[in-house]
Amino acid sequence: MNNLDNLKSYDNVELVQGHELSEQELRDYCMMKLQSAKSNVEFLEQTILNPGGGIKKPINICEIGGGNGKLLYCLEKKELLKKGINYEVSKSRCELAQKFAQILSCNKVENINKNFLEVKPEKEIFDCIIMVDVVMQLISPLYDAAENDTIAWIKRSLKKGGYLFLEIEDYSKIIEGVCEDGVLRRWEEFPQEDPFQYMLQKMSVDIDGNLVVEKWFIRRNSSEREYFKNVIQSYTKHKIKELFSRNGFDVTIHLCEDDLLFQSGRSGNEIFRIIAKKL
Repeated sequence: MNNLDNLKSYDNVELVQGHELSEQELRDYCMMKLQSAKSNVEFLEQTILNPGGGIKKPINICEIGGGNGKLLYCLEKKELLKKGINYEVSKSRCELAQKFAQILSCNKVENINKNFLEVKPEKEIFDCIIMVDVVMQLISPLYDAAENDTIAWIKRSLKKGGYLFLEIEDYSKIIEGVCEDGVLRRWEEFPQEDPFQYMLQKMSVDIDGNLVVEKWFIRRNSSEREYFKNVIQSYTKHKIKELFSRNGFDVTIHLCEDDLLFQSGRSGNEIFRIIAKKL
């Protein structure tokens, strides 16, 4: 198994240079993205960051595949972040994250344009590691040992008693549908603040049983299109719980019923939020 193209899938996604937005348009876009992170922040507050509603204690957080940094910036704005690291392989998204920080006047997040697996993990430096938006499912198909390497990196980097926050989407139903029909197609229209107006999607299944997702993004008021392809491993809640439990984590699973996620075109799949505490 080798799907290293996943590392390049988000090249030029959220590319600002060459598609100049006005200062207000860029601010509106960033505010929209910040709003979309609030549900995950509220979940983190309720489960691990401030469950009793008492005094807030800022902590050190690493996000893997954090994109434009919206989640870490939202945590910083709520005074829950002591220091944040965002590992993001897409250069364009890292560059937007820097602009995002300027717009929000945030200074506690370091955006690193690298594959985290190529960075030697420091021992027990993070209180929490975050992998949302199916990042784990994009990493696992990279190569045969990617799943094990990811877990080892997380275990070494987390403090004892630290937490991993995962978001997993169960694609089982879609994979069944693809296997029956050969291919599935979808389309989605984005909010007015987004520089892209439509997304066209084609889904198939590869020989390893992974979901292959091809997407075409159509810019607003233009026929210009941008294409990328992902190979996604589908996890059930039972499989993900067993995987982390046998690697030294205490795992709790929460079914996500957030309206924003279902409005974003991901309806039809069960989405799970997983909290895994390092024992």
